[in-house]
Amino acid sequence: MHIEHSEFQDQLLRGLAHKMNNILSLFHGYLGLLMDDKQLDAATLAGLARIKEGAGAASELMDRAGSLARPSSLIWREINLCDFLRCLKPSFTSYLRQKSTLEINCSDEVPHIWADMSHLRVATLEIVRNACEASPKGGVVTITAAAESPVPLGLSSAAQPITWLSLTVTDHGPGIPPHLTEKVFSPFFTTKQKQNAAGLGLTVALGLVQRMGGVVRIDSQPGHTAVRLLLPSRSETM
Repeated sequence: MHIEHSEFQDQLLRGLAHKMNNILSLFHGYLGLLMDDKQLDAATLAGLARIKEGAGAASELMDRAGSLARPSSLIWREINLCDFLRCLKPSFTSYLRQKSTLEINCSDEVPHIWADMSHLRVATLEIVRNACEASPKGGVVTITAAAESPVPLGLSSAAQPITWLSLTVTDHGPGIPPHLTEKVFSPFFTTKQKQNAAGLGLTVALGLVQRMGGVVRIDSQPGHTAVRLLLPSRSETM
């Protein structure tokens, strides 16, 4: 699947995210004032807390939707992938379910990656969040970085970098039925039963990875799902 963009769509997404976040900020402010009222009974406070939680989820949704809009430019830099993953580990673990664990496999021999730091960070967080939400309680989510062949998965050999890097996130959840594999990249589509599941994680990750010249592949079967990001490393020709 490839996400197509137009300048109009990008402006619409950025403008909508900005306007909605302004409204939600005002909403949060008034909710805070209401909840400070000491005369409110427990049932009313509980109701306001649920409204505030919903507003927070809406604000997060708008931030994630806004990230689908293309920025005016990318800031390319050489990134040590192992250091990058270690720095993000606290964020990864915050997504884990009860008694679940996270494993990061990254050898210091893995070549540095050539990418936009912000794009790579958001794409990785979205993929890991998705895996953690799909993983059963007590499950293991594994993140593995490795060098790949010069031209992975049948891509054209023209103007390819010398080396590609793969970042694979694996979970042991229920898996995705074959007929839904392509649909999981569509906006707002989700196979999760979670009430606040937005269905944007894989869409956001795919769009960001494609902007950096990479691809996303998914391999899923019952009890095992692996989402694989393929990105070019920095080569002598770049």
